[in-house]
Amino acid sequence: MADNKEISPAPSAKRGRGRPRKDSEFISLSKELLGQKALEIVGSEGYGALTMHRLATEFGVTPRALYNYVSDREEVIGLALQQFLAISPTLEFDCIHWKDGVRDAYLATRSAYRAYPRASQLSMDEKTHVIPGPRRTELVERVLKFYVEMGLTLKQATGMVRALERDVLGFVLHIDYFYDRRQPDCPDFFSHPVPRQWLEFYPEVPAPYAQQALELPEQNSDELFEEVIELRVLAMERLLQLNSQNRDGQD
Repeated sequence: MADNKEISPAPSAKRGRGRPRKDSEFISLSKELLGQKALEIVGSEGYGALTMHRLATEFGVTPRALYNYVSDREEVIGLALQQFLAISPTLEFDCIHWKDGVRDAYLATRSAYRAYPRASQLSMDEKTHVIPGPRRTELVERVLKFYVEMGLTLKQATGMVRALERDVLGFVLHIDYFYDRRQPDCPDFFSHPVPRQWLEFYPEVPAPYAQQALELPEQNSDELFEEVIELRVLAMERLLQLNSQNRDGQD
């Protein structure tokens, strides 16, 4: 079927099988539109919330109407993943100014994960195996190439690619998810190692450093993320130093 087929919605009383409802305006569906709506659902609620019935309800059509565009739910998940990966831009890396490149990679990855924080939890929520398309391979290959060309070994570059995903995904789910939904009167649970409320609740636990840390300035999520990048850059600097020393020792 064509991707831009018009679907007219039928009275909710007795609808023919697979017919769209006629109690709303005409809706133009496409694979791209289904994938985007699926991404919005899984991004905020997780993959368990994505069903063909839920997706059809979002568009005001019957579930059977969706099968004019996709074969099954697994294909819908694949479309959502493809749109999720398409959010990340193709970055131009400069090995001379590699610190800026590392920072750009972290910020771009965070931006994509933050927009749809639960879309990256496919392996946790789903038993089905979905291949997301070539975009992920392209993105990973670019970062690997950048890390190797700036002086890391392939093994180190591979570890740093894994670290990039762990760093950003962990931060988005643990920190950004809280800050982006935080009410104005909600206490800050992440700016300090141990929140003041917890320390006050257990006064019998000796925690002098945690108490002193309460005097440090409160940080927002952007400032906390800059710490993540800084620590990773320091780790890469050390690896580059060791690699240089090893090369000098072999000469």
